[in-house]
Parts: sequence; C-alpha cells; structure tokens
Amino acid sequence: MEFLQTWDERLLLWLNQAGTPKWDAFMWYVTQTWVWVPLFVGLGIWLFRRYRRRMWKPLLSVLVSIGLTDGLTGRVLKPWIARRRPSHQAALQSSLRIVRGYRGGLYGFPSSHAANSAALLSALWVWWRYPLLLPIGLGWVVLHSCSRIYLGVHYPSDILAGWLIGASLGYLVSRLFLRFVWV
Repeated sequence: MEFLQTWDERLLLWLNQAGTPKWDAFMWYVTQTWVWVPLFVGLGIWLFRRYRRRMWKPLLSVLVSIGLTDGLTGRVLKPWIARRRPSHQAALQSSLRIVRGYRGGLYGFPSSHAANSAALLSALWVWWRYPLLLPIGLGWVVLHSCSRIYLGVHYPSDILAGWLIGASLGYLVSRLFLRFVWV
C-alpha cells in the first residue's frame, strides 16, 4: 500500500510541476464545467435528431447516470472515505503548484469530475456506438479528468476510482433504461 501511495504522489507531482503559465490557463478552463456547455448542447441536438420524440429516454438515462454518480462520489464516498486532496496535505504544500489559488474541497477520493465524465461517455455509448464517439469521448474524459491532477486537487488514484465508478454506473443505468423504459 505504501508503494501505491508513493507512486500516486510522484505521478501527481510530476504532472503538477510540469506546468507553465500557458498550460495553467488551459487546464484551468478545461476543468470548468461551463466551458463544455457547447459540447452538451451538441449532444442534446444529436439526441433530438436521432430519437426525436423519444429523445427524453436516452437523455434521462444520461442525466440519471450523472446524478447518481455525482451523488455517490460527492455526498457519500468523499465524506465517508475522508481522504484529503493533495492541495490540503501539509506534507505536499511546499512541492505543489496551486493554480489561481484553487484548492478544491477538503476531500478528493474519488474524483467527481472523473466519475461524471466517465458516466456521460459510458451512458452515451450504450445508446450510440458511433465509431468516433469512443476515441473523441475518451480524449475528453482523460483531458477533463487529468486537468484535476495538473491543478493539484486530485491524486491519480482519485481519477482512476472516479472513472471506474462513473463508467460502471453510466453503463448500468443506460442498460436498465434500454431494458425497462425503452418500450
């Protein structure tokens, strides 16, 4: 376990300390949910064009997936596990680069950003197996999630746990919608 913690801290510091002012600005905006609103609107338009009046079913499954994922990671697991974010670890304060003074909340395991991103992608994948969705979606999930490591507010293991939770819940919820709601 100590080996994993050491690896987690080393990878975090390597990614965090590789920063430059230009990358700081880029990663700051990448991590902001509002920046991705055009993507979400585009996905909504795609759902409408593909499903028309039945659009509410895949849309609802995606929203339920993200809602469950966000609630589980943010309201249940983070306070229960109570693992402090790197930005709140006294031992890392002298080594960590803090961008724009942002430190996030007290607890960070698992990452809600990573979980919500993975839930969105896996839920959509159940409905639409378009060949470009997976590579483009995975690129977005990795970028959006890893920006959190760059900013110093998550360990890599926070991100990995978030991905596992989000992908699992997104897939499960959408499969259940397909099976029981798609009539």
